[in-house]
Amino acid sequence: MARLWLGVLAVVALGALGVALLIARPPDPEGYSGLEFARVTGAAAARAPLLTTRGALVTGVAADSPAARAGIRPGAVVARIDGEGIRSAEQASRIVRRHRAGDRIVLSLFDEARGGVHAKNVALIFDASAPPSEKIFSVAPPPTLAKEKLSPPIMAANAAWSRRLAHGVSVRLRALPQLTAGTCSGVAPEKWQLHDSGPSMIHVVSESGGAHAIYKLVRLEADQRRDLLGYVSGLLHEIFRSPVTVTPVEARPFGVSSISFGNKTGATGFALWRLNGDILSVWIAGVPAGDASWAIPVTASALLSLRCQSDLAPPPRPRDPSMAATSVSSRCLEDRCEDSDFAATYLDKFRLGYVHAHDGEVFLVNPRRDLWANGQEGPGFYRQLGGLNEKLEPGRTN
Repeated sequence: MARLWLGVLAVVALGALGVALLIARPPDPEGYSGLEFARVTGAAAARAPLLTTRGALVTGVAADSPAARAGIRPGAVVARIDGEGIRSAEQASRIVRRHRAGDRIVLSLFDEARGGVHAKNVALIFDASAPPSEKIFSVAPPPTLAKEKLSPPIMAANAAWSRRLAHGVSVRLRALPQLTAGTCSGVAPEKWQLHDSGPSMIHVVSESGGAHAIYKLVRLEADQRRDLLGYVSGLLHEIFRSPVTVTPVEARPFGVSSISFGNKTGATGFALWRLNGDILSVWIAGVPAGDASWAIPVTASALLSLRCQSDLAPPPRPRDPSMAATSVSSRCLEDRCEDSDFAATYLDKFRLGYVHAHDGEVFLVNPRRDLWANGQEGPGFYRQLGGLNEKLEPGRTN
């Protein structure tokens, strides 16, 4: 009889333990971030080409949460949290869950929504608890810091460039009409106009006259070749009628050198040059300093397309495989690259490039942002004509 009672007690104890295990849950989080994570899809990884770990995809950011106030957006890829490399959404959730209200963490994010290619650090400070939920539950749930979803968002899973594609594939393409003056030509935004030209130079300006793009070929004497920075600084002084302050010379690929400059009249910009024997090719972009953040990239797109079929122009050369197809001309893609093609690799600083239509019209694109991976004719850049999408070719024509 005693053995029978012992058996009953053992069964009851085991049953109680099983019930306890079934209803047990991890301790409630003590801080709140408003983040939701999922595994990084192939599409999301393509938007973060410099990602060195698997990372975690931000699939949701709660309204009025610490994450929202920090500027984190759905679609961003978390590469590191407080310097620790992130290999999975589960790891990111685990790290976030262990923080309390008032704690501060730094997330390294690849934020495609903002056009970033390099990871940026974002600081987040945890709240004490989540705001009240509008949903009705039979049992009040604990505040959720972060959770891992097994199914990725539809747009992120099926289109390499995220939910932006739901609003059209070519909304960001900017037309660059042709400009021609004698033997010189190029492309520039609408309403830009010719300011000056000659057999071996072309100078174009924006509609307001504030942005300048100048390309010039000149034969140098021996003493001028020994002091190229001095010669270019003198040109800047002459063009903008004020002494300039310049940055140290940066050596670029294919023999191109670059500097940035500013002067007391409020102009800022950059200059590139390339020496071929005794012939110097010079590209100069200048804009009002207050407009530099947006005006310099646009001006660069016009400047680095300028070319002159002059007697001073160096002979064409084959294309180097490292030159992105969207940075060069259609001639260069056929192994007839000119100086402007070698200089145009500078566009990678602004994440810009060129594509063209079958009629020769040129468009300015962000190659990392505007590529449509699932276009009807395969991956590429598209513009909309009526109800149709026309696939565009890489490179510019002029």
